[in-house]
Amino acid sequence: MRNPTGNTPLLPGSLKNLFFPPEKDEYTYFARAQDRPFATADPVVKAAWAADASMLAYARHGATAMPAADFQANLARGGLRGLNQIGDWSAHGTQAYFAANDQFAILAFRGTEADDPVDVIDDGDLVLVPELDRRPDGRAPQLSLGIPALVHQGFQRALDRVWDDVRSCVTDYRRCHPQAEICFTGHSLGAALAVLASSRFAEGNISVFTYGCPRVGDQKFCDRVLADPRKQTFRFVNLNDSVAHVPPESALYRHAPQNCLRFDENGNLAHDDGSFRGDVAALATVFSRFRVDLSLDLAKIPARPGLVDHSAARYCIRLWNLV
Repeated sequence: MRNPTGNTPLLPGSLKNLFFPPEKDEYTYFARAQDRPFATADPVVKAAWAADASMLAYARHGATAMPAADFQANLARGGLRGLNQIGDWSAHGTQAYFAANDQFAILAFRGTEADDPVDVIDDGDLVLVPELDRRPDGRAPQLSLGIPALVHQGFQRALDRVWDDVRSCVTDYRRCHPQAEICFTGHSLGAALAVLASSRFAEGNISVFTYGCPRVGDQKFCDRVLADPRKQTFRFVNLNDSVAHVPPESALYRHAPQNCLRFDENGNLAHDDGSFRGDVAALATVFSRFRVDLSLDLAKIPARPGLVDHSAARYCIRLWNLV
C-alpha cells in the first residue's frame, strides 16, 4: 500500500467535475515536474504525470475550450515539446496528442466528452470483433490469419479513425529516440484507446497507464497485451469508479490487467484485493450519465456514487498526493 503524503483536497463531487476538467484557476498541470521528473521516476510518479497528460487531452478549462497557448504552456511546464495534435480537434470524434522530449514521449487519448455524440456511439457499440493485428512495418494493421483476439467494436473504430497519425507519431519518434520510453495513456474512453493502440506496436520500452478504463476485449486480447515483458501496463481505479465495471466481466470481456491499482476513500493506493465487484448493478448508473441536461448548472448537481469516482481530476489529485 502507498499512503498519501500530500493533502490537496478533491474538487467537489458535482456533475461539472465529472463531465469536465477543472477550471484554469482550479488546477495546475505538471506542477511538480521539476522535483518529480518522469524519466527517472517510479511507476507511481509516472502515473501522476500520465494522469495529468490524460486530463489535458480534454483540452478544456471546465466546459470551455482551452486556448492553444494555454495548452502549450501546460506541456512546457512538463518539459514536453513537439506537440502533434491527432484527430480533428474542431469536430466530434477521436482526439489525442503526442508530445515528447529527448528522454520520453507521451501519447494521450481524450476520453468521452458528454457533449460529443460520436464518443457516446463508440462507447455503446459493445459488439466484439476480431482485433486488427499490427504489421511488422507498423503500417495499417490487417486481420489475423489465425483465431483472432476479440475487441470492442466501438473502441477499435475510434482508434482506426486516427491510426495513421498515431502510427506516424510513434514510429517517427522511435526512429530518432530508439531507447526512449513512450507512454500511452488516457482516461475513460481514452484509456481504452491507449490499451488498443499500444497493443499494435511490437517494440519494447512502452508503458501504458490507464484511469477508469472500461474493458476492451476478450481473454486472448488481454493475454497478448500482457505477454510482452518489455511493456508495462498499469490500470488505476478510483474507489468504485463505475466505468471500470463495463462491459460486464464475462467469457467475452476481461480487463488487462485483471488486477488493478485501486484508491480507497482515504486516497491510499493498493493492489485490488478482489472487492471491486458489482458490474451488473453499476450499468444503470453508468449509462444514466448521458441523459443529463448539459444546459443546467452542473456545478450545483451532485454526481451519483460510483460516477463521481470517475472524475479525471480525482485521479490526478489522488496520485500527486502520493508523491
